[in-house]
Amino acid sequence: MTMQQRTEPSPAAVLIAVAVLALVLTVAFGPLGFVIGLALFGLMFAGTKNKTADQIVPARTRSRLRRLSTAGRVSIVGEAHHQDAIAEVARLSASDPRDDTSFLATAVLVPESAGRHERAVRVDLLRGEGTAVTAGYLRTEQAADYQSLLLDLAERGEVGSCPARIIGGGQRHGVHLHLGAPRLLLLDHEALGTAPTLPAEQQVAVVGEDAHQYVLHRVVNGRTPVHVIAELRDCRIAKGSHIGEHTLEVLLEGECIGQLTYAMGLRYCDMTQEWRARTGRALCEAVITNEGTRGLQANLLLPK
Repeated sequence: MTMQQRTEPSPAAVLIAVAVLALVLTVAFGPLGFVIGLALFGLMFAGTKNKTADQIVPARTRSRLRRLSTAGRVSIVGEAHHQDAIAEVARLSASDPRDDTSFLATAVLVPESAGRHERAVRVDLLRGEGTAVTAGYLRTEQAADYQSLLLDLAERGEVGSCPARIIGGGQRHGVHLHLGAPRLLLLDHEALGTAPTLPAEQQVAVVGEDAHQYVLHRVVNGRTPVHVIAELRDCRIAKGSHIGEHTLEVLLEGECIGQLTYAMGLRYCDMTQEWRARTGRALCEAVITNEGTRGLQANLLLPK
């Protein structure tokens, strides 16, 4: 992973410096100085040894994680060479509530130079404590599409992350990613952090945006299309033939931008309640587009 790291003295240099200090103390203070120097030597040796181990293990995940769009499914290659690592992550991961034969994990995408003309993107899986193990690579043709954006993130000290699904069991595991197309890969306005979002599998229209154009214009800030994270909250329909019935309102940055139709509310209310009970908030991806005379419109990405 491309990242900036602080230059620190090697363990050998630290030990030499402490040994010299111990010698000086011995000459200056006799046996007492020797004892003090020996104690310092032991403390510094232990601290340096532990620190070196810490630096080696988590170095691959020091960059800030940048959530990427989950609106797609991408298979990876090369898992056969990393079965032990994948199995370890699977043991530490929760099973998918919609498919108890697979496990959910978090992947990070690391751009690499595979050769003079070939580009590669390595796929690592995060362990529970934040360190990472390699699971495989994106296919060559896909890596060429994703690498430029991932390199831009790396220059800012960020690394792209997305949900991963580990499938299979026994002696053979496969991995695929919930990852959007490069065109709308980056999510804007990530004030909601890294909390999980509902699976982004199909577009669902939001209604009533005409009354909330000021909020939408503030969010997009002159750029469309914009890919954002929205929150879903229970509400009642205020007008029309289904007045008083339950549906879901859509929030951006804490402000309402519209709601789902009565039919879509029936379809997704129970699902969002279950998701909220599991994760704390009912979050989903959304795309805001400029529809000319119709103004700014929002489409949510929700499960099928």
